[in-house]
Amino acid sequence: MLNDLANRALKAGINAMGESITYTRSDQSWQIKGMFQSAHIALDPETGGPVSSQQPIVGVNGRDLPVTPKNNDRVTARGHVWRVRDVQPDGHTGFMLMLQKVS
Repeated sequence: MLNDLANRALKAGINAMGESITYTRSDQSWQIKGMFQSAHIALDPETGGPVSSQQPIVGVNGRDLPVTPKNNDRVTARGHVWRVRDVQPDGHTGFMLMLQKVS
């Protein structure tokens, strides 16, 4: 039940603020929507203090993909190709993908 509620909230956010991205693994790719950010602020788990980063990220709904995101997959967004550097599950159905620019 909680996953369903979390998924509906995530889906609404992505529908309202998301943009088209291409998620690629090997020779397969999928067109989905994700919430791309060129920089974000995270909290330091030790101190709770904000940590500003120029690390680009994209938030995706795992239910939009037939595979679980993993490191070294590719995301095409805003005319650039990005390598998935780290995958952070949200504990429900979403993932925050830390990206590294490839081209």
